[in-house]
Amino acid sequence: MSIDKRFLGELLDRAAEAIAAVGRLNSRLIAVRQERSCTDAILRTGVAPAGCPSN
Repeated sequence: MSIDKRFLGELLDRAAEAIAAVGRLNSRLIAVRQERSCTDAILRTGVAPAGCPSN
C-alpha cells in the first residue's frame, strides 16, 4: 500500500496541530486549578497564600 506524500504531510500537520491544542488545554487546566486553589484559600483565610499571583 502506498500513501501520497501530500496526504501524509497533511496528516502529520493535523496531528501536530492536535498535539499543540492538547498542550494549550493542559496549560489552561493547570491555570484554572491554581486560580481555584488560590481563590479558595483567600475566601477561607482572607489572605493569598505564597505562590498565588497578585493580579
